[in-house]
Amino acid sequence: MATPAPGQPFKAPYLTGILAWLIPGAGHWYLGMRVRGAIIFFTIALTFWVGLAIGGFRSTIDPTRETHWFLGQICAGGHALFVLGINRTPLWDPNSTVGMSWGKSHDIGVVYAGVAGLLNLLAVFDAIVRSISGDVKEVPRKARPRPGSDGQ
Repeated sequence: MATPAPGQPFKAPYLTGILAWLIPGAGHWYLGMRVRGAIIFFTIALTFWVGLAIGGFRSTIDPTRETHWFLGQICAGGHALFVLGINRTPLWDPNSTVGMSWGKSHDIGVVYAGVAGLLNLLAVFDAIVRSISGDVKEVPRKARPRPGSDGQ
């Protein structure tokens, strides 16, 4: 196991990975990379929930009908678990078609949610590797001269 960089507290890779999977971007946030974590969270959440809006709330996350895509979708962590939990509650009438979708819109929604999960899988791996290597610095923006200032 790698030692943390000087001045950096040790961050457990397994905890980083669990946080990054459960809440997209939380692993980077835990490592102190706030901007990167926020960007990851909003990108994955937007992609996932747009997929559900297009494909239907009840039919997009369905492990029995779309087994292979579900494996990608579940990588979106808490988002997929939340929707799966809502869809499995007894409050929904199993014969109701509310929130269901078929055809092209269903397919597009399934793909969006799956891609969101796979993007989160990349973010989880990135957070774990950064936790192990100690590479947890935010890259600062270079100072740019303002228009009309000296140097132009």
